[in-house]
Amino acid sequence: MVNVCVIGLGRIGLPLALLLARAGHKVFGVDADPRTLHKIRDNCLDWPSAEAEKVLIGNFLNKSFFVTDELHEALCRSDVIFVAIGTGIGSDGTPDLSNLFNLFESICSNPNEVKGKLFVIKSTVPVGTSRKIATFIEEKTGLRCGEDFFLAFCPERVLGDKAIEEMVSLPKIIGGMDRVASERAACVYETIGGKIIIVDRPEIAELVKLVDNAYRQTLFAFANDLALLAEKYGMNAYELVKVANDSYPRNNIPFPSAGVGGYCLTKDPLYLETAFKDVSSKRGFSSVWYWARKANDYMPEHVVEILQNILSSLGKDLKNLNVLICGIAYKENTDDIRYSHGLVIAAKLKERGASVFLWDPKVKETEGISFHVVEDPEEILETLDALIFTVKHNEFVQLAKDDAILAMLRKMRTPILIDGWGIFQKLAERPDIFYAGVGIPYKK
Repeated sequence: MVNVCVIGLGRIGLPLALLLARAGHKVFGVDADPRTLHKIRDNCLDWPSAEAEKVLIGNFLNKSFFVTDELHEALCRSDVIFVAIGTGIGSDGTPDLSNLFNLFESICSNPNEVKGKLFVIKSTVPVGTSRKIATFIEEKTGLRCGEDFFLAFCPERVLGDKAIEEMVSLPKIIGGMDRVASERAACVYETIGGKIIIVDRPEIAELVKLVDNAYRQTLFAFANDLALLAEKYGMNAYELVKVANDSYPRNNIPFPSAGVGGYCLTKDPLYLETAFKDVSSKRGFSSVWYWARKANDYMPEHVVEILQNILSSLGKDLKNLNVLICGIAYKENTDDIRYSHGLVIAAKLKERGASVFLWDPKVKETEGISFHVVEDPEEILETLDALIFTVKHNEFVQLAKDDAILAMLRKMRTPILIDGWGIFQKLAERPDIFYAGVGIPYKK
């Protein structure tokens, strides 16, 4: 067993640190955010899916798992350093790796904290970044990668709400700068569980992570474009997809949605497009995943268009309309609002003069959100003109099962419902409800 430092205690870094502690390693978790450290020390994580993490914190905190904001102290006491901090996209749509290189600038300020260490990069990065980091460390410290320090890339492929479960079960793809780096990383990962796949170089491992998410969001874009086509012909896209998939083994088309958001599915296709730019330039057009991302980015605008079509039939417009966005998490049954399509829809409606309210039973932290967030929609139902459901939370599905949605609509000033996930399709035939959805045409 070795001493391990995990930098970044978010929804990837924390589960990793806890699993390493459970495996018998001594783990130092580092995070610069005092709120994050406070929640871990008090074992009061507020993620909807954090029960497994809470159990492990209770078992290992201050035993084999220690948290701190003192980076250099943790580095001095560790043999293996996992880097799990966030990367992003700049305003121009290009990768923003400033957080990552700023971290390594700090790490390299003391070459003794680098010498002999294995660095495992888990942050999602463009292809070639691990090699650039190795060169950066060499230039800053005078040390040699593969001799004085070691570096590998191992992408994290788990779903955030199943992190503990999937970190144990999913394959670990390891791309080291050299054989020693790969083998050292594999020795640590073997203690957690899951198949170990060592690839020839870090670029392969970097590319795998981007391929995973670019592929998934491309499938979702296909479904969303089908929804637009179905609406054109007055068809129900959900019925179309069911029929196309039924007993036909070569189809596995997903259902459409109000948008494809989230930290990874939004960012990773653009990272992959950066690697593809020479091919795009040569042939004169961008990748399929790039255009898929554009198609997915259009869906919030389409949701607004659906609402405008209903309003036009009623002789109304968006000005002075009261709208409740039901769901600001980026997907069902999570509280993660990063790159939320629900918030994009809210912003578009506000720009057009509507008064917008937000309701999400999963989201507890709303600091920084510039809209009125309600805990109970009953407070404002009588003033509302439209409900827009953007995700398929269990609570929303239950509204359909027990007909509570009808009670809500009957209290509203105007009973309009926009269904971003096909949850309430049985309302489509009701003459007293103005209903439409993504891929479900308005029939009034």
